[in-house]
Amino acid sequence: NPMRFVRCKTTSGYEAMILTPEQAYAILLNLQEPERTLTILAAGTGLRISECLGLQWQDVSFADAMIHVRRTWTCGQIGRPKSKASKGPVPLHPLLADFMRLWKRKTPYSQSTDWVFPSFRLEGKQPRVANMLVEDHLRPAAVKAGILSSHRDARGKLVDDDPRRFGFHNLRHSLASFLIRIRTDPKTVQTLLRHSDVKLTLQFYTHAVSRDRMAAAGKMLTAILSHAADQSGLKADWPKIAAS
Repeated sequence: NPMRFVRCKTTSGYEAMILTPEQAYAILLNLQEPERTLTILAAGTGLRISECLGLQWQDVSFADAMIHVRRTWTCGQIGRPKSKASKGPVPLHPLLADFMRLWKRKTPYSQSTDWVFPSFRLEGKQPRVANMLVEDHLRPAAVKAGILSSHRDARGKLVDDDPRRFGFHNLRHSLASFLIRIRTDPKTVQTLLRHSDVKLTLQFYTHAVSRDRMAAAGKMLTAILSHAADQSGLKADWPKIAAS
């Protein structure tokens, strides 16, 4: 099918749920290995889950402190990175490198051409499956951390009843949001997330600036209303003044 060689750019009005570093940490506490290392990898580098699962140990260069994105794993198939920019190497921070080394020592599949996150059921011949990782590990961890809403059934078991989409893509969006919040240069964010077009990065900045403007306006309004509330007798009449 020649259409499998065609890539189309799409747009969506969907906005991913953004996690704070504290929420991400709470999720990690409810994960075991190797899901914990996989989640730290996605959260700290912005790698897409297909890129994480497509990693082999030969792609992880501890000496150069780099992770090379050479393939993806999605829908049971090895694929190419999303774009030319997506093929760019990702920095391997020393904190992340420690987790990766620990996992490499634990996994029975640690040769250069072995998958970093292999399927043990398939004896390491294929990587894990993304949607199963989300349903069996990531979402339950978010539920236990109180990030996704839930209820307890008759047996007292937590049941996920949150209608919102939630997966590894949230970690990528959260990294972008965090970097923007701490005023990281747009070009740096673009190269780290490997956006092919800086417009994608600037979209994140636009949202962040809008939130900052809202917060700034809120501070002014709070100051005005707080001053009004301090004046004797004015607080009760404030709704009338606001409506006039």
